[in-house]
Amino acid sequence: MGSPEGFAPGVIGQLERAMYGLKDAPRLYGKHFKRIAAEEGWEEIVESIFVLKDEEKKVKAVMAVHVDDLLIFSADSARDFEPLRQRLKMDEPEILSTGGEMGYMGLEVRKNESGFEISQEVYLKSIPVQTDDLPRKSLSPEMLNEEKEEEKEEDLVAVMMKVMGVLGWVCQTSADLTFVFSELSCYSSPPTGSKLVAALLALIRAREKNDSLRFEGVIDPKLALFVDAVYSLSRCEGRGGFEAYLVDKKEKIEGMRRTNLVVWKSKRIKRKLISSTSAELCALVDGVKQSFQ
Repeated sequence: MGSPEGFAPGVIGQLERAMYGLKDAPRLYGKHFKRIAAEEGWEEIVESIFVLKDEEKKVKAVMAVHVDDLLIFSADSARDFEPLRQRLKMDEPEILSTGGEMGYMGLEVRKNESGFEISQEVYLKSIPVQTDDLPRKSLSPEMLNEEKEEEKEEDLVAVMMKVMGVLGWVCQTSADLTFVFSELSCYSSPPTGSKLVAALLALIRAREKNDSLRFEGVIDPKLALFVDAVYSLSRCEGRGGFEAYLVDKKEKIEGMRRTNLVVWKSKRIKRKLISSTSAELCALVDGVKQSFQ
């Protein structure tokens, strides 16, 4: 970033209010960044995801923003990023070549001959919890159900918040844990002992599976959407989830590559339901809507 307006080398000034460190700093920086990005042709299509289009209005570059870290995917990322870099007076970008790896906020981004891979292998290995330390050895549906007879413990709130924070970040590359995370979030304040154990077992499962997101080029793209839902008879409510993959139109669902998972979500269905079928229909409608947003 350049010097604020009114400042120059050799000039002494008095600061009345500094943006850095204040609660509104991220908002002000984000507003400034988005304005400059828009002036340089970048369009924000969803929160923190920008695209740059060519003269034919086709997307030629994608930029993901996390605070002040930028990830740019393009045939010539240095060229496409240069105007924005000059405006914001940023350092030279780090170019990821084939076979290379880059660390990013607990993630590892690798580039191979077919595309990119994003994993959390190092982050997952740093989690110190072991199955032998816990009274239960595997996750079960009963652990996710609300146990009214079990005492809720205020002393576990701080621990549960920390564990859920880690689990939420792990869900960035582990789509199958999104349901568990969403369900446990409903009972985390104050939590019960079994809910804390379930969250820890979910982290152990993620570490053992070590899932990664793989992205490959698609010539003639289509969205392949998968939805599912569960229904609780005692609560008369359901939870739906969906996964959307970007694949070639010629690919058949039964032989589809499980790469290019572009969006997934699990959330409670906010309406009274009478059966698992109604929950699945709600999940299907919501999945179609959100996969095209």
